[in-house]
Amino acid sequence: MSVKEGKFSIGIGAIIEHSRSGKILLLHRNPSIDFASDQWDDVGGRMRQFETPEETLRREVQEETGINNVKIVKPIDASYYFRGVKIADNEMIVITYWCKTTSDKIILSTEHDDYRWVFPEEALSLIEDPPLKISLQRFIEEKSILSKITE
Repeated sequence: MSVKEGKFSIGIGAIIEHSRSGKILLLHRNPSIDFASDQWDDVGGRMRQFETPEETLRREVQEETGINNVKIVKPIDASYYFRGVKIADNEMIVITYWCKTTSDKIILSTEHDDYRWVFPEEALSLIEDPPLKISLQRFIEEKSILSKITE
């Protein structure tokens, strides 16, 4: 039996922490979009050909939030994901980064209709997407480890 190979995508996610408050940015996906509508999400999108993951991250952050002073702390997770129905063309690997910003002003794209700065534990109760919950758990663990090291 032969398996059809589809287009394989790489997605980039950004858990953006506000440097002063320790809160993270969640975006609410517009109810009229085609995928994961009406859900809370992190910033992210698909990598374009010839882009590096970091270039994709900076582009997506700027497009979805207007933030252009994001600092990449480190990658915190990589997950296997289907964007929608489990078919070959919807397969993707998502790399999620921990990022920081001092920016308070958010300019949303049409993909989103609201945003919130929330503490990471609160974000866990708002997010429905299982892979994003895992990435957020890893973010919380990484922050905890880092705070113990710097005490």
